[in-house]
Amino acid sequence: MKKRYLLLIVLLIISMWGSTWYFIPLWYPKETLEAGTFGDMFGAVNALFSGLAFAGLIYTITVQRQELALQREAITMQTEELRMQREETARSVDQMEGQSQMLRFQLTMTTVNELVKSKNKRIEAVRFIHKGEEHHGVEGLIKMVHHSQMSKEEKAIYFDYYLNSFFYILQYILNSDLTAEQKESLMQLLDTDTSDHEISVLYEVYNHDQHRLLLMRRFNLDRRVPNTKVYSG
Repeated sequence: MKKRYLLLIVLLIISMWGSTWYFIPLWYPKETLEAGTFGDMFGAVNALFSGLAFAGLIYTITVQRQELALQREAITMQTEELRMQREETARSVDQMEGQSQMLRFQLTMTTVNELVKSKNKRIEAVRFIHKGEEHHGVEGLIKMVHHSQMSKEEKAIYFDYYLNSFFYILQYILNSDLTAEQKESLMQLLDTDTSDHEISVLYEVYNHDQHRLLLMRRFNLDRRVPNTKVYSG
């Protein structure tokens, strides 16, 4: 559209310039038109063309200003769009991180549940016969602890089948890539599924194992056995 207007202006200027050669001799008698006078007649035409050139310059500047304004507007829109994209990307990253964290928590919780089930099955499998009487489960563990003929070393070896599984769960929760709140939730799950007698047995058997005692204290398990003594039944 702009090229079309420019072409019309050029054609108009050429037409006006060409028409002067026809109309000026008609307006002035030939005998009055000397060479110098005839040349001076074109001064008005020169002024016209100078004005048109100036008008064209103004038009060009105006068009350039409009184009620059449009460019600035486009740059502003692009900048705003990039900012919105960065914010959306940041939100997406946060959402993905949150989803990833929740997925890790769910997977870890599923594993802890399975480990707790395995621990409980090992307790149920405990059988201890003392003086002709058979004791099962936690009661069997307690009787083993109080059996005077078993040394502490023998007790530790005998209990490893069950006790190691309990400490494995504690260590697994501690080493998991979870937040402190999520670890606390998993620990509450284990705490709920562990009886006071089990905790007492753990403290009795490992009362000289500082590493395991610290591990249990770290999860505040010692609150359940203030005197760290096993119930004798």
